[in-house]
Amino acid sequence: MAMLAWALFFIYRKTLEGAPFSAEILRDSNFFLGILIIPTGWVLLYSIFDHYVDIYRLSRLTTLTRTFFLAFFGVVFLFFTLILDDVVRDYQTYYRSFLALFGLHFFLTATMRMIILTRASRRLKAGLVTFNTLLVGGDQNALELYMDIKGRKKGLGNKFIGYIDTNGANGQALGEYLPCLGKINNLAAMIREHDIEEVIIAIETSEHNRLRDILNVLFDFGEQVLVKIIPDMYDILLGTVK
Repeated sequence: MAMLAWALFFIYRKTLEGAPFSAEILRDSNFFLGILIIPTGWVLLYSIFDHYVDIYRLSRLTTLTRTFFLAFFGVVFLFFTLILDDVVRDYQTYYRSFLALFGLHFFLTATMRMIILTRASRRLKAGLVTFNTLLVGGDQNALELYMDIKGRKKGLGNKFIGYIDTNGANGQALGEYLPCLGKINNLAAMIREHDIEEVIIAIETSEHNRLRDILNVLFDFGEQVLVKIIPDMYDILLGTVK
């Protein structure tokens, strides 16, 4: 999309200079140089400041907003390094050139990203894509969460492998639906053995003293495992729930 945007902008810029549109414009050495170097620069910019990660975990609104700002700052950089010294008739030419390049790049990039993320979202909701998920906790909170997720018409992508018992009672409430994979001291081994991608902590309020031990284990896995924790009433009242 960056290559296409630059190619269209190159043609637009030539027409501003009064050159008639023809195949000669596309034979300009600067045209081929631009469509090779400019997209490479955009990829480097996005790789540094954007998220080239699992698209199934990306928000379309957040991606659109981030694309807008990155496109704006990237075009500003290109404008002041490559375009500002061009021959222009008046100052309004600068504005038109800037808006043309920004509009082309943002529109094409954002449109393609939205198409890709929409297709990914539909695959996720249809259950075609899943994440190996481990539930930490075996009592009522964990059971209610499990039933809520499994009862949704549109899937969230969670494929529950089992649960880790935290209260020593062998998770009697959840044991009817999921296999127990051990205690907290088995958590790290189960994550490695089952290639867990997401851990949901759904312990009871009375078990919050064990939260530090659980998070200490999960911290060692860095970005490999996405960690989610269900809030209690205290978290909701403080407004810390995301």
